[in-house]
Amino acid sequence: MNIRNKAFLLGLAMPLLLAVELYAQKGLKIGFIALPQSTWLMNEVDWNAAKDDYNHELTFGMAAGPIFGYNFGENFGFRSNFMYSLQGQHYTSRNVDLELVTNKIRLHYLKVPVMFGFNTNTEFSKMIFSIYAGFQANLLMKAQYQNNDQSYISDPILWTNVLEYPSTYRQYKWLDYGPVADIGFDVKLTYNLMTNLHFRGEYGLGDAENKNATITKFENGVVFKEKFYDVNRPSTQNIVGGITIGITYTFTSY
Repeated sequence: MNIRNKAFLLGLAMPLLLAVELYAQKGLKIGFIALPQSTWLMNEVDWNAAKDDYNHELTFGMAAGPIFGYNFGENFGFRSNFMYSLQGQHYTSRNVDLELVTNKIRLHYLKVPVMFGFNTNTEFSKMIFSIYAGFQANLLMKAQYQNNDQSYISDPILWTNVLEYPSTYRQYKWLDYGPVADIGFDVKLTYNLMTNLHFRGEYGLGDAENKNATITKFENGVVFKEKFYDVNRPSTQNIVGGITIGITYTFTSY
C-alpha cells in the first residue's frame, strides 16, 4: 500500500476515532455502595495455636459509604470512597473450667481507598466489566472485645498490682494500610445510571495490633510498665473480602 492510500485511509478513520472519543462517557461519577464481607485478623501464632487456646471462626462484617470518581475517557478512570467498615475476628477458646468460650473482636474502620483502573466500552453495551486496584488507608474509629465466659472471678491480686490496663482501642493501631482491588460488572439502567456488582479484596500491610501497648503495674513500691503483647509475637494482618453492591451516576461530559 503506497503512502497516498495510507493517508486516504487514515483520513477516513480519523473522524470515526474523534467521534468515539467525543461521545465517550467521561465525567464525574458518584454513588453509594454496601459491602457484606468476610473478615480475618491473621496472626501466625494464633493460627498455629492449639484449638483449645485459639480456634478461628468464620467472621462476617459490613461496610458502606459514598463512592466518587472520574472517568478520563471511555475505558479509564479513578475511584475513591469513604467507607465505614465493621470487621474483626471471632474465635473460640477453653476457659479454666474447660468450657467453650466465644470471643469477639470488633474493629470499626473508616476506609479511604484511591484506585485506578479499566472498564470495557460503556457506549454500546448494557453490561460493563471493570477492574480497579490501588492503595487504601484505614483509620481505626472504635474497637470492642466481648466474650461469654462465665467462669471469671475477680482476682484481688490483679486490682492491687495493676494500675492501668490498655483499652481494646489502645491494643490496636489507629492506622492500617495496604493494597485493595475491585473486579466485577456494572449494568446500565439508563445512559448515566448504573448498578454495580463487584468482588472486592484488601490486605493490610501494617500490623493491626499496637505492639507498644503497655500494662502499668505497681510492685514493691515501684511503678513500671510491661508490654501487653509478647515481644516475640509476629504481625497481625487485616484481610477482608466481600461483594460490593452499589449504584452510581455519571455526570457525563463530551
